[in-house]
Amino acid sequence: MAERKSKARIEQSPFLTPAAEPDDLVDRDAWIEETTAGFISKSPANRFIYRVILETLWPKGHGIPGPIVNREEIRKAVDLAKQKPYIDTFRRLRELQGEEGLLGIVKHGNQYQLSTLNVYQKKTPRIHLSDEKWDRVVAHYQNKCAVCGATNAGKKFQQDHKVPRSRGGTDAITNWQPLCDRCNNVKSTSCRSCTEDCSKCGWAYPEYYRPIKVPGSVLKLLHEFADANHIDADEMVTELILRNIPNK
Repeated sequence: MAERKSKARIEQSPFLTPAAEPDDLVDRDAWIEETTAGFISKSPANRFIYRVILETLWPKGHGIPGPIVNREEIRKAVDLAKQKPYIDTFRRLRELQGEEGLLGIVKHGNQYQLSTLNVYQKKTPRIHLSDEKWDRVVAHYQNKCAVCGATNAGKKFQQDHKVPRSRGGTDAITNWQPLCDRCNNVKSTSCRSCTEDCSKCGWAYPEYYRPIKVPGSVLKLLHEFADANHIDADEMVTELILRNIPNK
């Protein structure tokens, strides 16, 4: 098995010059068949989406590194294959990069590239709570997103591990929380390569450390004042809070 590379290092790699012509050492269709057969996900539906994404990132007649593919091209390919809009396309893509070990899928902004064909060490497959347990979790959070407090508005919440399993989180019911699509996506991005203590993270424990929404106009005023007085804005805010709120 190939030595596993750092996920962060792979994701921060620059896009490579696409190979317009196929490499006669690699059979594209055979690689996709072999990779598909090796998926650890037990969901046929998810495995189908994984394959569509790989075929989009490595189209017929192209070599590796593959073409640089934008987000909408991937979404359209999946919607076409499903013959209806599919909302979890990029969750499936993140699973390919994570659980399925395809760290050679590089992302920058809204563009992706399959840069290498290496398949690295796979993670334990994601699990989902039973309907009964999930209903208990959602009810515990009063049918709201644990972070922003939004209601589901007819849409399903995402089942989220508060502390990611990659950081030692478990599948215990107390390590689950409901997140809206927006918060789930932002958390996923924020957690990548993060080395901070999860026990003091607003994404993992929003009931204690929920991020505070501050209007842009107020942030601008804050930074202008800090710059004019040669003060570190973060330290200034901390001092103001501790001065006005007793620290028990």
